[in-house]
Amino acid sequence: MKVAILGAGSWGTALAIHAARVGNDVVLWARDRNQAKSIRQAQENARYLPGQMFPAGVAVTSEFESAISRCELLILAIPLQSVREFVKSYGDNLPRVICIGTAKGIEAGSGLLEQEILSECLRGFDAELYASLSGPTLAAELAMGMPTSAVIASQSEGTAQIIQREFSSEVLRLYRSTDVRGVEFAGAMKNVIALAAGMIDGISYGSNTKGALITRGLAELSRLGEAIGGDRKTFMGLSGLGDLATTCMSPRSRNRTVGEHIGRGESLENALRKTEQVAEGVWTARAAFELGIKHKVATPITAGVCAVLEGKLSARDAVRGLMERELKEED
Repeated sequence: MKVAILGAGSWGTALAIHAARVGNDVVLWARDRNQAKSIRQAQENARYLPGQMFPAGVAVTSEFESAISRCELLILAIPLQSVREFVKSYGDNLPRVICIGTAKGIEAGSGLLEQEILSECLRGFDAELYASLSGPTLAAELAMGMPTSAVIASQSEGTAQIIQREFSSEVLRLYRSTDVRGVEFAGAMKNVIALAAGMIDGISYGSNTKGALITRGLAELSRLGEAIGGDRKTFMGLSGLGDLATTCMSPRSRNRTVGEHIGRGESLENALRKTEQVAEGVWTARAAFELGIKHKVATPITAGVCAVLEGKLSARDAVRGLMERELKEED
């Protein structure tokens, strides 16, 4: 298939490499002309995935019309907080083809997930042609050819089957789901828990603390996810537990890394500057907390993360607050 990948960050780049390796004709679009030129000349994205050379079959451009010309499948590799702006700028020119969303966040202010944003602001949006890709998929590891599995969620079985067939390989095994809402929420919420996991690393607490956080984080994710309409089975799967565990543990995780800097006592601004990539959890935390209030679901870990990000508590005090909560039966 001719595949247009819109967004040349680490994930868009990794998907371009994978899609070309499995035989697709790929165009990677970067909004910045100089970035596109640099990637094209070096045949690698030195800023986001240094050392990962492009295989044959990947073209790079900053010309939007050229990128989407005659494409049969679109992949949106754009940070969630930028999706609405992207649609306003380019939405009228997007072709009506299968579209894969990959953002893992909740929009600040609106509380919307990626499909909901597209449905609200993209003229002629067709949910039957949309799918969400999520799971334990660190960009660098996919680009390096390390095996993993992920979920492709669509309300159309036919759309999910096409994507599953075209993108599965010995490196990436895709499973189908119809729970788009649950898959997108799980991918977003795990970034909030990963920030907390990084804070634990920054404080130099141990594996006991991290294991407890992941377990209680999964419970929090599942409670709120069910309340907004997701399927609990989704949260026990690849896009829930699988992605959560990976993102909380891996030194390659952007959200965990930002949290680690904060746990060491650095400011959020310094943490983001040092990480040099988008950490969706920073914006998703407040949106998730507000969803919890709206749906009357307790989100103590998310509340603690918000307090730290907003300068109201230190990371150490936030952990202490969780440990001093009222004793109760495990849920």
